[in-house]
Amino acid sequence: MYKNGHITPIIYLAIIMLVMPVSLSAQKLSREAEKVKFAYDELMKTPLAPVMQIRYLQAFPDNADDFINVFNPHTHDQLQEVAVDYVKRFRELGYDFEDSVLPKSIAIGKQLTTWSPGAVDELQKTIYFVTDKHRQKFLDIVKEMKNEEIQSMARFLYSGKKGENKNYYVLIEIIERAGEKRIAKQFYKVAKEESEKVLEEHE
Repeated sequence: MYKNGHITPIIYLAIIMLVMPVSLSAQKLSREAEKVKFAYDELMKTPLAPVMQIRYLQAFPDNADDFINVFNPHTHDQLQEVAVDYVKRFRELGYDFEDSVLPKSIAIGKQLTTWSPGAVDELQKTIYFVTDKHRQKFLDIVKEMKNEEIQSMARFLYSGKKGENKNYYVLIEIIERAGEKRIAKQFYKVAKEESEKVLEEHE
């Protein structure tokens, strides 16, 4: 097996053959990830083409399970390495296509439990930033949601890198100025519950 302290060519070849299937399977993209990647690659060839922009928005995940599996899988593969670029591009399109981006972002966000770096952080920013440009669209979507759904989304928006997200109360101001008391009440409820959790953890 060993010659002068080195692995013989036969043993070396055997090791390579054992490792190769693992590496190849790790690199294989899921059907959902392939769809997103193809749409993104096509968009990057002609980034200003409305048809390509719409196709990318259509290919982008519309629920938390697909979003995580594509951009933040526990296997640390799929599109995780380029996830930030993909979600940023999604957000940029949201300034002109808010009817597509905000509903998808909110649908995903209300299913996520908390903040995390990378794709999830960029999705959270997408909700905040696109809402700032299209406030009424955000309100129209949230008004149709049940209190439990609003609270789930609010809990996601509340969390941040250092605990509480500073944009959270700015969003509450927008909601209150619009006279949406029911929505504001759910946001305040979540803020109270989350702040109480922090206090309990430090006791």
